[in-house]
Amino acid sequence: MRVLRPILLLIALGLLVVSVRQFMNGYNDWQEAQIAENAYRSEIRELEAKRDQLKQRVEMLKNDELTKERLARKRLGYIRAGELKFKIIKPDVVE
Repeated sequence: MRVLRPILLLIALGLLVVSVRQFMNGYNDWQEAQIAENAYRSEIRELEAKRDQLKQRVEMLKNDELTKERLARKRLGYIRAGELKFKIIKPDVVE
């Protein structure tokens, strides 16, 4: 009977150590999952904001005549009838 108690105590301590180790592994995995989830949620918010900006730009391009005119002038170099367009060219620097 005296030999049985220390053996049972050692078995119980071994099981306790194994259980704590398994718990810590699971806890670490859970923490990593929480960090990854927060990163994904942040990325989703950024993408939703970008999507909303792009939707707004599409609506402006569809419906706003001033935006269409400004874009045509800037990208395509269009001018209105009676306007003059000047192009300034920088001279090449010769050394």
